[in-house]
Amino acid sequence: MDSSLTGRKGMSVETAERMLQLIHDLGACQDSREILVAAARHFRVLFGEYQSGTFLMDEPSSEGWYVLPLENPYAPSWGGVAHHMIPAATDTDEIVRRLGKNVSATLEGATVLQRLLFENKEPFWCYDDVAAVRLSALTGSPSRCFVGACWERPITKKQAWYFMGFPEREEFDEDRLKLFSTAVEVTSRMAQYPSLVNYVERTEKINHSVRRNIVHDLKTPITVIQGYAETLQHLEIIEDPEMRAELVEGIGDSCNRLQEDIKDILEPVETAWVPKPTRFDLSSMLHKVVTAERHTERSKGHILTLVGADSPIDIDADQRKVRRVFENLLSNAVKYSPGHGKQVEIELRVTGPVAQISFRD
Repeated sequence: MDSSLTGRKGMSVETAERMLQLIHDLGACQDSREILVAAARHFRVLFGEYQSGTFLMDEPSSEGWYVLPLENPYAPSWGGVAHHMIPAATDTDEIVRRLGKNVSATLEGATVLQRLLFENKEPFWCYDDVAAVRLSALTGSPSRCFVGACWERPITKKQAWYFMGFPEREEFDEDRLKLFSTAVEVTSRMAQYPSLVNYVERTEKINHSVRRNIVHDLKTPITVIQGYAETLQHLEIIEDPEMRAELVEGIGDSCNRLQEDIKDILEPVETAWVPKPTRFDLSSMLHKVVTAERHTERSKGHILTLVGADSPIDIDADQRKVRRVFENLLSNAVKYSPGHGKQVEIELRVTGPVAQISFRD
């Protein structure tokens, strides 16, 4: 080890240059595997010939602690995870999930480690004491001396630790501990960048899908309202009180559904969606869906035929959701059957306790 880099305040400029080079090299890496290899090279120079580098992470999905002991690629193998075993295009969280092991039970029985890791949470070093023996058993590393530092992960806000193990005693005064903690913080956060990028990409895909679904769900009642309104403008409809009342009722029904849909969108989603079943007439619903579609612009020229819905059929289901499914299926059947005179058949068949609805374009 070159102690001039870490132990003497007069050489802090050289240490700062080494840290800047560490940040520069990490920034050029494409994933966490490259980052960990680059960090191992710099940590050798900064802190000496170590045996192991170990991640200890609080895994939110399983509510447990996972440990991943990594070998120093520049030192003899001792049975830990080698860097060539790390999957490409991953971040540290994913690496620990794939290659690490759950040590929650071990930590629960280790009072010394609990006090050291979960109560103090300060960078530390230990040599040939109870803490060192416990860390050796936890990590599987044959090291006698350990230095550790923790940080908070940017996405999950969960805690994580990184330990370096040395075969013999290494002195870590306050300045050297601070340097180690800074190096761990920088490296760990840089290794999280691939995860942040993936998180942003996944979030954007979800947002795009949600926006597309919202537009699709709101478009149906708006299209129906527009179709009813245009139909009401015809003179023969104006002079037919029964037909006019039916169209006005359809507009009111679609407006109510539109309000309910907007309410669903605006309300925060705190739990998984649960159906709200009610008893309703399935035949009557299908007649309303088909009638509403006939008045839309897209269905002009199409022949919509409803078969098997002459008698009432009472079912228990979430009426709003079931109707939305029927409307989507019917509108898609019309949309993907362009042209004049195209036929779309909706058939309702009942066999015992089962009702089956089919859409044929």
